[in-house]
Amino acid sequence: MAFSKTLYLFSEVQGTVLLNGQPVQGVEVEQDYHWRWGDLKRTHTVTTDAQGRFHFPEATGRSWTAGLIPHEPVIVQRITLRYQGKEHKGWFLAKHNYDRLGEVEGRPLRFVCHLEREAGPHPETETFGSCELV
Repeated sequence: MAFSKTLYLFSEVQGTVLLNGQPVQGVEVEQDYHWRWGDLKRTHTVTTDAQGRFHFPEATGRSWTAGLIPHEPVIVQRITLRYQGKEHKGWFLAKHNYDRLGEVEGRPLRFVCHLEREAGPHPETETFGSCELV
C-alpha cells in the first residue's frame, strides 16, 4: 500500500429513521469510529430532518506507517440513535480494510433504521443493529 493512498475509515452514510413505518424528525444520530492503528477516535452527530433522513460524509485518514508496514486494519464503526430519551444501537461493524465502500462487499451504506425494532445480527452482512442496508 502506497503511503500517499487515501485510507477510507468510514464510507459515506445515508439513512432514514422510521418508527412504525413513518419517518421521524429530530432523532440524534451519532457516528463514531475507532481506527486502532494510531488509536484515532472520532465522533460526529447529526439530527434527522422532517423526512427522517440523515447523512455523514466519508471519513478518511492518512498514515505513513500504515502505508508502509503490513498489518490488518481494524476500524470499529458504530451508529447510535437517540430519541425521546432512549438509545438505539443502529449499526456496528469492525471493518478490516481501507477500501471505499469496503464495509459490506462494495455496497453503499444506505440505511433504513427502525426505532421499534430490537438491535440484532444481520448474518448476510456480518453487521449488528436496528439499521439495515437497502
